[in-house]
Parts: sequence; structure tokens; C-alpha cells
Amino acid sequence: MADERSEVFQFLKKLVSFDSVDGNEKGISDFLAQYTAGLGMEVEQPEVLPGRPNIVARKTFGKGGKTVLLNAHIDVVPPADGWDSDPYTLTVREGKAYGRGACDDKGGLACLTIAMKRLIENPQGVNGTILYTGVVDEEANSRGARALVDSGIQADYAIIGEPTMSQPAIAHNGSIRPVIAIHGLAAHASNPERGVSAIRVAAYLSTLVDEIAREIAQIRHPTTGRPAISITMIQGGLQENVLPDYCRLTIDRRMVPGEDEEAIKARFEKLCADTQAAFPGSRVEIDHYIMTTGPASQVEPDSEIARICYDAYRQVTGKEPEVFGLTCNTDMNHFVRAGIPTVIIGPGTIQVAHQPNEHVDLEQLDQTLALDEAVLRAMLR
Repeated sequence: MADERSEVFQFLKKLVSFDSVDGNEKGISDFLAQYTAGLGMEVEQPEVLPGRPNIVARKTFGKGGKTVLLNAHIDVVPPADGWDSDPYTLTVREGKAYGRGACDDKGGLACLTIAMKRLIENPQGVNGTILYTGVVDEEANSRGARALVDSGIQADYAIIGEPTMSQPAIAHNGSIRPVIAIHGLAAHASNPERGVSAIRVAAYLSTLVDEIAREIAQIRHPTTGRPAISITMIQGGLQENVLPDYCRLTIDRRMVPGEDEEAIKARFEKLCADTQAAFPGSRVEIDHYIMTTGPASQVEPDSEIARICYDAYRQVTGKEPEVFGLTCNTDMNHFVRAGIPTVIIGPGTIQVAHQPNEHVDLEQLDQTLALDEAVLRAMLR
């Protein structure tokens, strides 16, 4: 089992020490640029937003061949309250390493980095190119991954380092978030019949959202589970004695692989039209869509990349792999849409991500490192 003396633990400890909350990624990007340059890699730091550079490093082995893209995000969410130890000091308790980003996503980043280092140090039988990328802004709008894809980046395979409990994941759910604007008609609260309460219209709309929730509860994806829908934010009301003429609400809709994003948008348009029709004098419309990490994506369980990962998992663990996906968003969708077959591998569980006392099992850290190395060597023969 990995311990505090292992190379991957020490590297993770360094990564966790950076306060790389979304928007503050430059320090860790600079560190990774220096580290990969020290491994003899060609390194770039393309700026995505002012002071927020991605890290892109390249290394070609042997006679050349396939290209494998390694990707992890270098931003984290704020630590918030409730930690039992300093969130930026990796702390071990009972076989678990605690720290902000320990599983989301610096554990996966550490494993990919040290696995790559092992290939560089022992390149026997390795042919092809590793394209190593660390991206900003995944925890907000995935602008780092979007910028990579927009730059025309190409690869034969991609591995995303997100928490999968040290197993290959072949799918993940996505999200779409419309902001609905409801325009009513203001009136004195003593004469509500003279106006149209935007909040009352919103309440009606919420019942239609409940209907959608009941419908999609019948959908079940074999690896990522069920889709979901909920109203997560609402703003409305001017004064306690005034019928409100405006209300705004945000809907969070979680998509499973195979759902049609355009069909979901069309359903939101119908939601608005049906609500408006029920309240003459109102106007209900989609104001905008909030940018998210992106839609759902998947590769097939019998695809070449899945078979490579499953064979490596059997080799490393002696166990039969489970075919599964993540219920959360990841940057996988951007690479899949760019035509790059992609899988997700990382230590830890998404159940503890974004929470106080986020942690990763040391045993999973060690297993993920071994699995990443085995997968890389299989892809770059």
C-alpha cells in the first residue's frame, strides 16, 4: 500500500499545497510546467483567461505511433468550513489522505503524472506520444478543456483523471441549466385581480417541472443511473405589499448518455409556452443557458479503449472490471465530441468531493498509479 514515503504521495502532497481555487491556477500551472520540463518534455502554457494558463507538455517515444492525451483539471472548489485539518496540507489518518483536491482532482493528476514519469524513465517497448494537459476552470465552465479542443488538439486516446475508485469509467452524466424569466403585471396586493403575480406563475411552472421529473424517472442508463431535474434558484418580489411583476428561476437538468440535448431544450421551450398560456398577460421565456461543464458522454464497453483499460485492470488487480460511469460532469465530453475516445480513471470517490475532509485512500492511490502505467504501456506499444 502507498504510504507517505511514496513518490506519488509526495507529489500529491505538493499539488494539494497549492490554493488553486477556480481562478487562482497560475501557481500550480507554473509548477507543473517546471516539473514536466525537467522530465525533458516540450512544454507550453497557453493562457485561457488572463493569468489562468493551461499546461500542455509533449513527449514522443521510440519510432512514434499513437498519441495518448492525459488530462486533469488543476482547479479546485473553495475549502469552506468543517475541516479537521488544514485543507492545503495533505494529512494522513487511518489509511486516508485528507486535503482539498485529494480526490477531485489532484489525486488523479498525481497518478497520471507519476505514471508518465515511469514511462519516461523506462521507455523500453514504448512508441508514440504522450500529450499531458492540466486545465483550468473545470469546476466552473470548463473553459480550459474547451480551449484545448478549440486549439485543434488531436489524439488517438484520452485518459481523464477524476475519482472512479481506481476503476476505468466509460461514461458520465452531463447538465444543462436554463434561466427562466417570468414577466407578470404589478398591482397593489390588496387588489391582486388587477395584476399577474410572477411568483404565482413560477409556482405553476414548478408543477410542470415535477411532471418532467416523474417522466424521466423512468429512464435508466446502464452505467450512470437516472437523469434528474430540479429548480435550484429563484429570485422575485419587490415589496411585501406589491404583486411582483418579475420572477426568475434556474433549473438544473442532469442528462444521461444518449439523451438528446436539443430535444431537452425544446421541452424547456414548451414548458415556458404552456406556463404562459395558463396565465394570460404573462410572458415566460428562457433568458439564457448557464454554461456548464457540458453534456453527457460515453464510449461503448466493447470499444478498443475500453478493452485496453479492462485488460489492464485485470492485469493490475486480478479482478473482473465493473462496467460503470460517473453520475457527475467531467471534461470527457469535450474530447469525445472532438472524436477522441476517452475513459476516466482516478483514485477516490465523487461522494467526498467538494466536501470538508475530502480524502483519498492510499491503497487506491497506489492502485490507480499502477493501472495508469499499465494502460499507457498498452496504448503506446
